[in-house]
Amino acid sequence: MAVLWPKPFRYFSDVRLFLLILCIILSLFVVVVSFFLYERTGNLLLQRVREQALAYADLIDHTKMWNYDYGGVYVEKRKGVESNDYLLRIGVKPDLKTTDRRTLTLRNHAIMIKEISVRSEQQDGPSFRIVSAHPLDPANTPDAIEMTALRKFGQGDREMSQLVMQNPSGPIYRYLLPLHADKSCLECHATRIGDVMGALSITLTISELVRQTHLSQLLIVLAAILIIGLVVGITYFLTWRLVINLDEAQQRLKRLASTDELTGLRNRRHIMGRLEEEFERSNRLGEPLCIIMLDLDLFKKINDTWGHPFGDHVLKWVANRMNEVVRAYDVVGRIGGEEFLIISPSTTLGEAVVLAERLRETIEQETINHGGTVIPLTISAGIALMGKADINSDDLIRRADAALYRAKQAGRNRVVV
Repeated sequence: MAVLWPKPFRYFSDVRLFLLILCIILSLFVVVVSFFLYERTGNLLLQRVREQALAYADLIDHTKMWNYDYGGVYVEKRKGVESNDYLLRIGVKPDLKTTDRRTLTLRNHAIMIKEISVRSEQQDGPSFRIVSAHPLDPANTPDAIEMTALRKFGQGDREMSQLVMQNPSGPIYRYLLPLHADKSCLECHATRIGDVMGALSITLTISELVRQTHLSQLLIVLAAILIIGLVVGITYFLTWRLVINLDEAQQRLKRLASTDELTGLRNRRHIMGRLEEEFERSNRLGEPLCIIMLDLDLFKKINDTWGHPFGDHVLKWVANRMNEVVRAYDVVGRIGGEEFLIISPSTTLGEAVVLAERLRETIEQETINHGGTVIPLTISAGIALMGKADINSDDLIRRADAALYRAKQAGRNRVVV
């Protein structure tokens, strides 16, 4: 079963850096998208409250014009209803008596807007008022934000808004529009039509909207963290699985490139390369090196008599016996059809002869049964010890091959040095 968790890869050691970079890129993408949504949510809050403020401003303007078109509105003077003293200053008597002896008092558009705002504030609604740099009513004196807006309107700005989060009663939204003098203003103010004479100041309580916006932004942050975790986790898992499979496939390919497919021993290219390495090492360290070349006796007869599939079975059986007999540091490989090579590092000639004889006796003493027929099997071996006259590993191979040839000529089933 394939290992699913990180492990030191043999052929893909840089995969960790690749995986880290990939996860960072994906995480940055999620962060950018989430940041856009986060900012978009805040902008939607401002857009929403601005639209509300504009709707109130439009309603106030219609209310003002309605009042002006009727020349003001008279209301009955009862408890809590006071006359507008500022009308007296401009020569307008605000009160009148009815035939049934009731007193009515005039409510022009300015005082009407003020009283509507007071009622709205009492019900936790928006507040609005008309302010001016030179107000008739001191209550219409602008505050710092409104004064800033008046200066900007004098310079041509068409609106001003400000979100005030640090407010004792909770977050508020201030929205101001310039008031241009029209015919309704000329009764009370010495101005010209079209001049900026003040501003309409609207204040909206937005505690609930801010709470909902912050909740949405918090959900966006949590969702981003969750998505990053899932994306990184899934990417990590899938990429690691892919690389594990590639790593295992690479190892299998390397084994196939260095292993004889039939016997599982090292193939000719690998064993010859290993011999060259051992030759150089032994020559450098001055250690003995022996090689043993083996050949199955009368193997062609086995193939011709019982067929190639059985011949393959014999080769695998011999390979298994060799693996059982040789020492841990001996290197065994197949270099031809029925020819094998054993490399024995740090081994004297006498030790190599003992090893070869033990292998020969093991194979001779065991038999292979095929369809009830007992088939004897023997091997011949030639041994060569690296000497000073050997220039390279090819010289060693030639001497071992010559010894093997002499073993064959001497009657087979023997070891020749």
